[in-house]
Amino acid sequence: MKRILALVGVVAWTVIVSLHPADAAPASGFEGQWTGEQANSEQPAPATATLIFTEGSGALAGIMRVGADELPLFDVKESGTSISFTLVIPGSPYVSVHYAGARAGDEIRLISSEEGHGIFTMTAHRAGQAQTASLQPAVPSIPPAPLPPSRPALPPPSIADPANALPGGLEGRWTAQQASPGSAAPIEAVLIFTGNRGAMRVGADEWPLFDVKELGTSIGFTLVIPGAPYVTIHYSGTLTGDGLELASLDEGQGIFKLTARRRADSMQAPQAPTLAPSPVPGAPGRSEPPVALLNPPPPAPEALPAPPRALPAVPKIPSPSASPNNLAKTPLMGWASREKLGTDIEDDVIRQAAEGLDETGLRTLGYVTVEIDDGWQGTRDATGALRGNEKFPDMKALGDYIHSKGLKFGLQTSAAAKSCNGFDGSLGHEAQDAATFASWGVDYLIYDMCGADAIFGTQAEQQTAFQKMAEALRASGREIALVISQNGAFDVAQWGAKTGANLWRTGRDVEPNWQSITEAGFAQNGKEGFAGPGHWNDPGLLQTGNGTMTPDEYRTQLNLWAVLAAPFMLGNDVRIMTRETLATLTNEELIAVDQDPLGKQGKRVSQDGATEVWARPLADGSTAAAFFNRGDQSAAVAVSWQQLGIDGPRRMRDVWWHQNLGTANERYVVFLTPHTSLLLRMSP
Repeated sequence: MKRILALVGVVAWTVIVSLHPADAAPASGFEGQWTGEQANSEQPAPATATLIFTEGSGALAGIMRVGADELPLFDVKESGTSISFTLVIPGSPYVSVHYAGARAGDEIRLISSEEGHGIFTMTAHRAGQAQTASLQPAVPSIPPAPLPPSRPALPPPSIADPANALPGGLEGRWTAQQASPGSAAPIEAVLIFTGNRGAMRVGADEWPLFDVKELGTSIGFTLVIPGAPYVTIHYSGTLTGDGLELASLDEGQGIFKLTARRRADSMQAPQAPTLAPSPVPGAPGRSEPPVALLNPPPPAPEALPAPPRALPAVPKIPSPSASPNNLAKTPLMGWASREKLGTDIEDDVIRQAAEGLDETGLRTLGYVTVEIDDGWQGTRDATGALRGNEKFPDMKALGDYIHSKGLKFGLQTSAAAKSCNGFDGSLGHEAQDAATFASWGVDYLIYDMCGADAIFGTQAEQQTAFQKMAEALRASGREIALVISQNGAFDVAQWGAKTGANLWRTGRDVEPNWQSITEAGFAQNGKEGFAGPGHWNDPGLLQTGNGTMTPDEYRTQLNLWAVLAAPFMLGNDVRIMTRETLATLTNEELIAVDQDPLGKQGKRVSQDGATEVWARPLADGSTAAAFFNRGDQSAAVAVSWQQLGIDGPRRMRDVWWHQNLGTANERYVVFLTPHTSLLLRMSP
């Protein structure tokens, strides 16, 4: 993010545009040379940068240069004294910044929309003109907003020095065919690799390739296609002789496949596309700077998915934050169908799961939600009302049965017209579906972005989509908690509560293995400020009873989730459980830590190599402290009272052995074997 801040933080700008003879007035009022500043509280000192606007074929285009980096400006629009454009900064994830503003004489004032990385204001003055204090701002002043954690940014492709060429055989030109979901025939393309940069050409269009990597025969890169919305495709595959075979990740827009053969002319020095450097005003030999790739953004190729024409336009700027719904005061507990059953679900199986929660005693301990994930949806009737499919003939009757067991009814729907699995979604039917869900007795809705992220391609668009459903649920006449699911994109923890959601998934679904669980859980550090009663971070389902992990590894997930105040949603088959699994999941002292009414998410307070200590304050004044050994060797794990933020003697209680361990003061040390943990309740 430091590099992104250098690009879009508090920046001193130089704006260079195409040069005209001295006696010629610029065709656009925004042409000319400008200098200025952009304000944001996270960057104490300005950094120099360059903006380049050029006019060609009656349209204004632009580019931003910061040091050696060049970033294109898309959708540059000018109307009288008003201007707007979009800056796309490659990274993980890609950051889109939408600016709008106006020109008043020799001054431009711009403001960005709030999309999870703060609001930026920019003021620029035409070069050679003194700043005039009397000018009235065209955009109202808005206090700067905080920025998200660091994300790396990469420059667009440029011609690379041969000395930096990738090792191996990727260098050169390739004739390619890209097959996309729903397309009858692949599209023809040309891939060009020079050094560690590349591009894809489709007809007259050129799109940059970011993060080009070659390791032996393994190849990977990211293709970004500008459009509405921007399409990002992450490719990986293999290089075998003169052939490439690649496939994309499935990120809600289906799986793309790319095959390529080396061209006969690829032994010649390849000419990778570049954003041609623009000259300094007054440079000899040129009257106008050359502009490559600065035309208005090309439309996405025909093969790429696009939203139906009949859909309403998605606003770029979300409406004000939705008010809280006073639900989910403690983290949710229950069972979700997706882990063990996928889309192979039916009414009878869900009833059996509800019976499992009830008859095993899980319900009495708080596991009260039955979540039915994707696969229940049928078609819409003549009025547009959504119905269950043939496996779910009566959704209201199913809801009534779940309620009869003292449980709550959870349901998933997609924010798209179709879910990733091809079932009907709620796009364009938000209010109607919310009313339908209320009539069925739904208590808890999971609103999934899978299948819709090609439609809602920015944080602002996703926030608007989620907020629209939240408002529809509030208007339904029934209290329905809302969960938003989009794999944690755009650092959802920072803005999830603004949508009116009670819960947001902070990443992809966890898998029943040590690496997946530890990556998801320990990545929650830094998100504790966004969780609390009514709005929770969700790192994923509990895996106890799944996979081949050891009992200590299952307990490690439970200890970490409890100190995180994370939902205790079960991913195992609650119809068939071993006694050991049931005993692990019914630890009342553990559940009391997770469900503590203070609702404070814990954080890492100590780390030494592969050992860590996490802690959270509890409502009775005690502290829950979890000790972890993530490594492959036994190790001592220590924490001081200063690190825990406490003082005085503490009575120590082991949450799993249900034993008091005596009193400690100032420091506590435990010895843990590999992949084990300890959860203590430390009381004054």
